[in-house]
Amino acid sequence: MTATNHALTGAIIGLSVGNPFLAIVLAFASHFALDALPHYGPSKPDIGGKGFRNYLILDVGLCVLLVLVLALSGADHWILASICAFAATSPDAMWVPDFLRARRGQKERNFAGRSVLVRIHAFVQWYQKPLGAITEVAWFSGAVAVLQSLAR
Repeated sequence: MTATNHALTGAIIGLSVGNPFLAIVLAFASHFALDALPHYGPSKPDIGGKGFRNYLILDVGLCVLLVLVLALSGADHWILASICAFAATSPDAMWVPDFLRARRGQKERNFAGRSVLVRIHAFVQWYQKPLGAITEVAWFSGAVAVLQSLAR
């Protein structure tokens, strides 16, 4: 799932759940639930390539825009929603070392030696293909609509 969709989901949780601790935990867990859905991913990603880098820059930019929109919306719990947006996207930070290695032209790390959380994260992403963009667009549209109604 794109970081934008993870962030939108986290923001919805932050605006909906009254208990901040519970909201942050649920936002973090939502990452894995969303990644279990069929979602977008190139068939053969070149994570060291310019196209992938540009995709990441756009995705991160949309997440920053979301936080700005939350701040400007005047929603009662916009700070918690922003924290939850971050918590929902944070599991993808475990892939940063792979991205940096690819950018330097180094080989990918041995998967077997990675942590249990990394292996679970990879396992739940059972369908990450271009056709998964349909799920991404549908989720984005629905999440924006829900967020608009919550942020009023």
